[in-house]
Amino acid sequence: MFLKEVRVKNFRSLRDVNIKLDESTVLIGENNAGKTALLDAIRNGLSRQGTRTVFDDYDFYMDSEMASPKDSDGIKIILIFEEREIDEWEGYISDTFIDALQYLDGEKASIILQTSATYNEVTSYIEASTIFLNSEFEPITGRVQNLVNKFIMLTPVFYLQALREIKDTFSSKSPLWGRFMKKAAIPQAELNAIQEQIKQLNTNIISNDENLTKLVDELQKIQNVMDFEGEAHDLVSINAVPIKTWDLLSKAQVVLNNGTAQMDFPLEKHGQGTQSVTAILLFKAYINILLKEISTDSAEAILTLEEPEAHLHPQATRALQKSIEEMDCQKIITTHSPYFIQNADIRNIRYIKKENGETQVFGICDHFCFEVDNINEGLKSVARAYDKVVNLNEEEKTVTITKPINKQLANALKGCCKDIVPNIDGILEDAYMIFDKTELCNLNMYIQRNRGDILFARKWFLYEGQSEDVVIPYFAKLLGKDFDEYGINGIMYRSNGSAGAFIKLAKVLNIGWVVLGDNDGQGEKTIKEILKCGYEREDVAETLLLTNNTDFEHELADVPSIFNDYEIILGDNISEDISKLKEEGETDEYKKKVVKLIQNGKVENAYNLLNLWDERGFSVDEIPEVIKKLIWKV
Repeated sequence: MFLKEVRVKNFRSLRDVNIKLDESTVLIGENNAGKTALLDAIRNGLSRQGTRTVFDDYDFYMDSEMASPKDSDGIKIILIFEEREIDEWEGYISDTFIDALQYLDGEKASIILQTSATYNEVTSYIEASTIFLNSEFEPITGRVQNLVNKFIMLTPVFYLQALREIKDTFSSKSPLWGRFMKKAAIPQAELNAIQEQIKQLNTNIISNDENLTKLVDELQKIQNVMDFEGEAHDLVSINAVPIKTWDLLSKAQVVLNNGTAQMDFPLEKHGQGTQSVTAILLFKAYINILLKEISTDSAEAILTLEEPEAHLHPQATRALQKSIEEMDCQKIITTHSPYFIQNADIRNIRYIKKENGETQVFGICDHFCFEVDNINEGLKSVARAYDKVVNLNEEEKTVTITKPINKQLANALKGCCKDIVPNIDGILEDAYMIFDKTELCNLNMYIQRNRGDILFARKWFLYEGQSEDVVIPYFAKLLGKDFDEYGINGIMYRSNGSAGAFIKLAKVLNIGWVVLGDNDGQGEKTIKEILKCGYEREDVAETLLLTNNTDFEHELADVPSIFNDYEIILGDNISEDISKLKEEGETDEYKKKVVKLIQNGKVENAYNLLNLWDERGFSVDEIPEVIKKLIWKV
């Protein structure tokens, strides 16, 4: 039962959120953005009726207009399940839930489940119910509603929270570990032999300790007080080891030896990282070994997992991500680790962001599909002319755009669709944001693998080179705008692909950005890359500034005190020939030569500047205006 889409209204910060899911979906974003709320919405939506005490007053979305649950329109959680392949549900599912089957996406069958919660002012109770919906998202009438709990049994949802308490996870009462222990089935002949071995082991333990033997002899005297039948020497024994196998298994525990010790230690004595990974692997074993035995063949688990990277070093985090991917179930995972997402498909990542108290969800797509009311000749002509980008399905009246569009194609589509597609402007805006195969590869290389941390930022400050990467954060701190404190990432885009790739991703994920470019040919190229992302030139002027000089190092050199610092840190590296230019009044040429020397060792000289500025006391008045302006803007 593949959960394709979740729609949530008025649940905590999820005022109106739609999210499409994959076999493995990774939720990223700042703390308190709404990731856990989304996991809880899914779990609440799949809680069986009759046991529903899952909602409380604080689950209702509330703001200044809705100050209490009674003011809310009510919580709605809609879960859309869909076949992966046509006729996948043929048999038990289609026979049992035939009246609930809907068709939203061509020939694939769907089942739509809605959980609602409203506040009853008369009883002061929260009333909740779960029902099947039709393709118009209206309640289905009929007896099929009696099968809701039966359907929910096919979609067991499991939750592993960020703080995994190992004693509870591996207790005999745990739904995972406890189930393994209770399911242990030992053949009767072997069981009898084991019982005899346990009895003999107990006898050996007691008989080999003088004090325990005397203790048993004393306890045998109970017959002198109580009227027990039987031989006195058989009345009392001490079970050093539980005599029954089921009792023995209830006390079973996982022990580990990391290869450096003489002893095995219980799991709870190992580090938090080891405990966390073991808890996740227990769930993996449960899915792969027991789930099919204790449920129908049609059941599919959904794992909601928080922060699997907790307490792990980077290499272990990447290895765990691979192990989680191998789980035979649908997975919805939250993470704050750039290492966890390094090997994930970037199309499976959802960026969760909260603005003005409301959670928003953003993601990357490699195609975009929309419906048309009717197909005219103009649309057919455009589809033929751009057949490598536009796919027209006349039977289903759908248009699929498979590659990023340009302004020429956008104008053509707008011209032929303005009367048959109500929201064509918004659709074309989204079509600019499609990522093609090359762009996806670049995102994987330059962002996921090398700069995954930027996906967790609120805003980006993009600049070209290494000097900027060292100096600009220093200037920001002097201005009281520390990048980390404000959730800002500095990005050196020249050595990480191009500015266009970052700007396009920022637009898709709704991440604010500003760019500082060099006032040369590369700066003009950067502007063109940004314009290709669907921005107008006047919009770019608000968020991109070029240096007044050809590059960043020359911009700093225009500040007399900083140029003097250049001379100090270069010292004897300024040759006599260059010094002679200064003596002869060739100040412009001298300045160019000094800046060139600085650029020959950009990184080292940038740090030398910082050390010198700390020593002499650098003033915010020395920061070039263009850089100061962009720092304030971001």
